[in-house]
Amino acid sequence: MADTTAGTPAASGEPDAGRRLPEHVTTPLLTLITTRSMDEDYAHVAQKRAEAGDAGPRAARPHWSSFLAIAALGVMAAVVAVQTDREAPANELSRAALVEQIDTRSDDVRALQADVARLTRFNAAVASNSTRTQTDLGEVETRVRRAELITGFSAVHGPGVRITVDDRPGDEVDGEVLDEDLATLVDGLFAAGAEAVAINDQRINALGGIRNTNRAVHVNGRPVNAPYVVSAIGDPRTLQARLVETYQGQQWFNRVSNFGFVYEAENVDDIRLPAAPERVLRDVIGLDAEPYGGPAQEGSSP
Repeated sequence: MADTTAGTPAASGEPDAGRRLPEHVTTPLLTLITTRSMDEDYAHVAQKRAEAGDAGPRAARPHWSSFLAIAALGVMAAVVAVQTDREAPANELSRAALVEQIDTRSDDVRALQADVARLTRFNAAVASNSTRTQTDLGEVETRVRRAELITGFSAVHGPGVRITVDDRPGDEVDGEVLDEDLATLVDGLFAAGAEAVAINDQRINALGGIRNTNRAVHVNGRPVNAPYVVSAIGDPRTLQARLVETYQGQQWFNRVSNFGFVYEAENVDDIRLPAAPERVLRDVIGLDAEPYGGPAQEGSSP
């Protein structure tokens, strides 16, 4: 009996080892779906190209300009990176130097601001001192003018009395007015309140004098002739009356009566007297000065 199992499939249903199964049977389902889907897409595209008359796929042309642009960009990026790497220390130094300059300038600005504040205070102090100095200077000028008026070294004017004195009529020597007569009259006028006196426009002061040289009278070293005009600035309402009351005035009027001098007096609203001539001090030394430049000492030396 022939073997019925030969050349027939096994009873278990397994395929014959000599017969190969189709690929779609052995391929996993997920792979098969993906592959067939892409193949169908390619086939569809190929069919469309064929209908359009394009027999085969068009070869892609290389875009050299794109390559060159990319290469240029790469080169530029490399150059920038290298340059940045090289300049990094210099930039850091520049930044440090800039920060240092800023700090230095800030210190300079603070120093200048301190100088401005100090100078402002100094200017304020100077202005205050200047104000005080101007005040003191005004007071000194007032004192100088007052001293000049009193000492006779400035021209003055004001109301007063004008007295004319002349020798007794005739050529008798006993009737001539002498220096001591005029000095007595001048002393009496000052004692009566006169502030300035002049004889024939020669201002009387402490450095001047009335002297006789032979028969001529000299005032401030200059000769004056009769009649003698004695001008005195003072209160005209009281000056003549007070002259009579003074001791020197009484002596003067006794001489006028005894020697027969000509005497005439009148009140004047405005009398102008010149300044006395300046004379150099030769021997007078101030209390706060040393004659030979040494330390200051109290006292004076003739």
